[in-house]
Amino acid sequence: MDQTQLEPEDLSLKPSTLPDDLDPSLAAVPAIEEVATRYADLENLQGVPSWSDIRPSPVREWRDVTGEFFDCVKELQLGELIHDNMFGLFDAMSAIEMMDPKMDAGMCCNKEATPLTFQTAVETSKMKLANLECRETIGIIDAVYSCTVSWLEGHSMAQTVLTCLYLHHPNQIEDKPMRAFACAIHKLVNLIRNFILRARVYEEEDFQPSTYGYDLCCDLTETKACNMLKSAEEDLVRKLKDTEGEREKEEVGALLSRLKFTRLLLQCLVSLYPTKQSSSWNSITVTANPVTNVSPNKTEMIDIVKTLNGAHELTQVMEKTIEYGTQPEPDSDTPNPMGFSMMVNQRLLPPTFPRYTKIKERATCIQYLAELIQRLKHVCKIVHCTNYHSALNFFMDFSKKFSPCLLSRSILQTLYLPTHDMVFGTKKLTEVLKESAKSFIAPPVLLAENPLSSNPAACNCVDSFFAYNEHTFSVLFEICGYNRARQRDKLGIMLSNFANLQDEAERVDAYLHQLSMKNENPRQHLACFGTWVLYHCLRAMSFFLLSGLELELYSVHEYLYIFWYLYQFLFGWIVSALTRADTFLVEQDYVADPKAAKGSQKKPKVKKRKGKTDAKEIIFNQAMQNMCGGYYKALGGFIAEERIPEPLPTFDNEKVRFEHRFAPFAALSTPPPMAYSDFKMMKTYLLKSPAGELYASAAKHFHEARVLLESYPNPDEEWHEIVKVAKMNFVMMNLLASGLNWQSRTPPEFDFSCHRFFPIIKQRK
Repeated sequence: MDQTQLEPEDLSLKPSTLPDDLDPSLAAVPAIEEVATRYADLENLQGVPSWSDIRPSPVREWRDVTGEFFDCVKELQLGELIHDNMFGLFDAMSAIEMMDPKMDAGMCCNKEATPLTFQTAVETSKMKLANLECRETIGIIDAVYSCTVSWLEGHSMAQTVLTCLYLHHPNQIEDKPMRAFACAIHKLVNLIRNFILRARVYEEEDFQPSTYGYDLCCDLTETKACNMLKSAEEDLVRKLKDTEGEREKEEVGALLSRLKFTRLLLQCLVSLYPTKQSSSWNSITVTANPVTNVSPNKTEMIDIVKTLNGAHELTQVMEKTIEYGTQPEPDSDTPNPMGFSMMVNQRLLPPTFPRYTKIKERATCIQYLAELIQRLKHVCKIVHCTNYHSALNFFMDFSKKFSPCLLSRSILQTLYLPTHDMVFGTKKLTEVLKESAKSFIAPPVLLAENPLSSNPAACNCVDSFFAYNEHTFSVLFEICGYNRARQRDKLGIMLSNFANLQDEAERVDAYLHQLSMKNENPRQHLACFGTWVLYHCLRAMSFFLLSGLELELYSVHEYLYIFWYLYQFLFGWIVSALTRADTFLVEQDYVADPKAAKGSQKKPKVKKRKGKTDAKEIIFNQAMQNMCGGYYKALGGFIAEERIPEPLPTFDNEKVRFEHRFAPFAALSTPPPMAYSDFKMMKTYLLKSPAGELYASAAKHFHEARVLLESYPNPDEEWHEIVKVAKMNFVMMNLLASGLNWQSRTPPEFDFSCHRFFPIIKQRK
């Protein structure tokens, strides 16, 4: 066979030559055989390599690389990843996710061939329903609380709380303390779930609300559950008097403390849950909404705090008596030897790989409960926040201090806004917003003595403005309820709402100013609502950037434009807005003062307005501006001396990073978004100065921040933390300005252990 006779088209499949009534899939078989035959003829040709020579079978040799892998890992620092063509970012994130026990979907060996159920456990005498010893009941109670805490931290109820078989059929339990506790836990879990679902400030990683078909004693009220616990407590008190052995007395006392703690905690959550009452406004019953949810008042909050204090004292007793209960078996995932089956709800889980759930240790669980009680006591203070500004500050401070706890955050949301438009269920949110604007800058239309307040057109305009935009302000409270990472994401999305809000505020101010000019004694109404809206917008923008430092989202070489934006623009705008509002308040008070002489040059003393913008917030923001200025100048010095390594241009583009970091600000018109070209120009101008001068200027900024914060009496804890950071950075900048390690190229260290936003700068030799 002549090799030159084999044309490429001869080996191709031509379905167009097939008969019309032949299935193409069947007709392809002889065509393939024909190709194979031709290749077989080719192999017989002299000088043509065989098919096996062209496609040799691969030789695989397996080698153990475990040792080499761990040797390479030793060279990696914490947080570093290896980038390879076969191991990209997606694979790296999957690997990180698998390391998290809560997110790991790895297989869990079915250690129970036949999982125990309530019936099988009773029939096989592996679970007692009557005559439980105190130590057995204590062990079960501690294990249930450990499961409850694990559930609150994001695991499913089927793999935590509902693994306790006693909770499956509490009505069949004959032992009185155990039955009372099981019923109370049902009501407690259901109440916690209602709080969290009502607040709606959780994500999938925070909480799993599914009850997997369990009714959680729907036919039993919380009051009945508390009465059952109270009755069991009375029996234990009588038993305690009749017991003679010291060890037995301690066990009975330990059980008594746990039942009492459960009752007090259940009572507190019931009292904190908003109750339905007939709503009334200005002594007129609202027929459109005759029933509303009302939060506890100040008097009721005092009783709740007293009950929480009692519960907190009992946690100390519980922590000291953990050893009195039965303990989990070594190397076992079951939290207690009796009454639990970890695989009982296996078939209720979604059809995915089962997630392994590690139940919390008992000591850690009781510590969590003690901290939860303290958080709830702090939540009760929200009842004293009567205006919007103080309430928002309370929410933000609470989020900073107690961010890990979803339950306390949800209770705070529910207490302040039991319904979306009613503060504490007694006052409309729009009225609270009006009072906030009045105390911030006192727009003339909101003052009773001003003719605009009685103008129907002006009142209708203001009412419409607050009614249409109350959702934006209520969302700020909602955002504070999420975990810190989600707060930043949602805040970036919500900033687009402020763009529309600013436009509406400007139009309202312009319209009201036109109306005010028609009065006999006109007062300017320019930028009143606009300044108030701008202030809240600037606070949201600054928190968005600062939270990136807390979450460690920025690389060190990005710190320069982050602190530049905060120093040159945001905090400066905030101080300007506060100063303008404060000045406008003084002018309004002076004009409204009847004793002010018409031609007098000396202004009379003005009474301090309640809720007036005080100097404390202005001082604090001036200090924040100086702190950011100090970091900006210090980073400029480090860059000038090439102490901060820059990423390779192949893998990085500074302009893309810059635009990505400030993308949520693009929709805002005030303040105008800063372009990357502006930053490059400022950076070029900054780096013209010698590093020593930049370090000296940074030290001056830190010193001014410290002086400002120390000048105000009775500073809070955060002020002390910032003062400490400012002092240490002042010393370091002075040392660097004097020539310390001027030949060193060692990168500086930024230590965030003292404050979540402002790091301590350290320079090693």
